Amino acid sequence: LQNATPNSISILWETDSDSPSIVEWGLVQFLNESTSGNSFTNYGNSKIHTVDLTDLIPNTRYYYRVVVGDYESYSDLHDFITPPDPSSEASFRIIAMSDMQRDGSNPNKFDEIIHDGVIDYLSDEYSDDIAEELAMVLIPGDLVVTGSSYYEWQNTFFEPSEDLFSHVPLYPVFGNHEANTDYFIKYFHLPDNGTPGYEEHWYYTDYSNLRVIGLDSNTGYGYFDYEAQLIWLETVLEDACYNDHIDFVFAQLHHPHKSELWTPGE
Repeated sequence: LQNATPNSISILWETDSDSPSIVEWGLVQFLNESTSGNSFTNYGNSKIHTVDLTDLIPNTRYYYRVVVGDYESYSDLHDFITPPDPSSEASFRIIAMSDMQRDGSNPNKFDEIIHDGVIDYLSDEYSDDIAEELAMVLIPGDLVVTGSSYYEWQNTFFEPSEDLFSHVPLYPVFGNHEANTDYFIKYFHLPDNGTPGYEEHWYYTDYSNLRVIGLDSNTGYGYFDYEAQLIWLETVLEDACYNDHIDFVFAQLHHPHKSELWTPGE
């Protein structure tokens, strides 16, 4: 799940062959709506599918599943809850995690964090309703060791995290390990409100009375105009100041001002 607004959400998935880009969805588990999207070739015969659900109701639970093959089978049934109306100032929880690229000395750390540190924690402390208990996940970079490796994306990022991100939208930014590779752009459908030409390198999204800004701090690669990002950031911050619905601003970027520890999984 990606790019959620009070009235829309994007659902992305990948198949290993041609398949229709169709999501069946509804307000109840008996799915009475169907929406088509588009797909493109990713690696070999694999296809990345994107379906945008629109005209949704704010702060409302929806159920969905994706069609696999020529209606030969379906994904599991999942659910999500749309963000609240901005004027509601509703409370919510977010989780931030980063640098989950596989560590040879702790190869299952990301899976452990997803299932023990997030899903089980929410269940123990609140409830097992992931969509209700968590609004979004922020990931400030280094999702994989090698951004150009298709199999790392499959095996070390998406496979361990599918139980979470099928219910909660994620918002990542580039880390140095992604190194401006195409797979990051292909796999993520982030808000298209960055500087023209640098879409998905920097962006922002609003949730209730919070603005989350995603930045690209990988200036060493020389692929973007640093000044353009600063000008854009000033504009977005100024807009937040004048927006009556925004009370808080978070920013995520890969390179920290200071880092005191290097513990497994962080």
